[in-house]
Amino acid sequence: MRLAVWSPLPPSSSGIADYVAEQLGALTRRCDVRVVVEDPAAVEAGSVAGVPVVAAGAPVEADLDLYHLGNSPAHAYVYRAALARPGVVVLHDFCLHHLVLHETVESGDRAAYLREMRRAHGEAGTFVGRQVARALGGDLLPALYPLNDRVLDSCLALVGLTRHVTSRAALRLRERPVLHLPHHVSLPLDPVPSRDEARRALGLSPEALVVTAPGLATVSKRLGVAVRAIARLRRRHATLRLVVAGGVDAALPLAAWAREAGLGDALVVTGRLPLPDFTRHLAAADVVLSLRFPTHGEISGALVRALGVGRPALVTAGTPAEEEFPEGCVVPVDPGVGEEAEIEAFLARLLADAALRETIGRLAREHVATAHDLGATVARLADFLEEVLERRDVLATEVERRRVPEGSLLGYLADEVRWGALDLGLASVPPGVEPLLLGLTREAK
Repeated sequence: MRLAVWSPLPPSSSGIADYVAEQLGALTRRCDVRVVVEDPAAVEAGSVAGVPVVAAGAPVEADLDLYHLGNSPAHAYVYRAALARPGVVVLHDFCLHHLVLHETVESGDRAAYLREMRRAHGEAGTFVGRQVARALGGDLLPALYPLNDRVLDSCLALVGLTRHVTSRAALRLRERPVLHLPHHVSLPLDPVPSRDEARRALGLSPEALVVTAPGLATVSKRLGVAVRAIARLRRRHATLRLVVAGGVDAALPLAAWAREAGLGDALVVTGRLPLPDFTRHLAAADVVLSLRFPTHGEISGALVRALGVGRPALVTAGTPAEEEFPEGCVVPVDPGVGEEAEIEAFLARLLADAALRETIGRLAREHVATAHDLGATVARLADFLEEVLERRDVLATEVERRRVPEGSLLGYLADEVRWGALDLGLASVPPGVEPLLLGLTREAK
């Protein structure tokens, strides 16, 4: 099978780039793969395992297209291609709101954004869209309106890395194939260094207690409340350090939070790290912070790596970071009004009990080693793609049958009826309505 994989590659800021690069070696053993990127010259040398890389504007010959979509501008070209040329979508985030905002409001087309919000979410979408377009929506409102319906309408099949994604998508896709594929674990160091070995390599004190927040620090990772909780814990644990193993979003006042809380030089920010050093920081940690709210339905690759090296992790309760793992593998923190107090209490308990940290870490490591193995995960994906390829023509015919011309009277009526059906709690427009609309528009001509 000739497979075109559409995704950014390292050194893209999207974590999905690393995810895809890690899969390529195993995927090429089952498929004839080429990767489609915006700029092949920008791809990091050695990240593609000898796989051909082609530009998005070049002709791509493939039996099947595999689109990796995340909620960031780095995936805009993938989004446009997925709508134009139906294939299999790997939906890393259920919510694509920020990606659609980039394609509309941030590109100067506010009207297109409002049309998308009405099409997907009806009158409520129109109201909320006006607030978001004015930058009044905050972080929570966009997360509640996923704006992924065009992708769901256009894809032949869908892969989700969490049950949050696949269970919701399956309600819309009806007879089209859906696969839940656990996020694989990939550790570039073999064997993984011990805690002390990792600290020696990184220059961290062997006696310190280290809480590590991996990846780019953003507002959704709850570092504001974590900084305050850790600053208070330093009164009991003078050696306690908070290490941000990654960069900091320019809009995040992390340094100011640390100063206000009195954390001082106990906050360490590494900046963006190569994967081997990133893995060493996970191995050097006593506890990992992997909080995220609001969620967009994603699972963190950094979290899976942290569990893979056997470190206890605090995650946000009620999100895929909790739901994807058996009880005892992660420590869930309620994101409500008691969040800060819970973070402090859980960290206090874990930092005071090395045996408890070891037990949770062992359970996590054993689970990830079996359920998130890279080779087994890619094999499941390849099997699924072969099944989709066998049904490709039938699936493509059904997708094409449901397409309506954008900007036409039929398109307008179909969108109005469609959101009305969703507003009534229906999975889609009832049978017989679409032919009726087609007849009405023909008569109108």
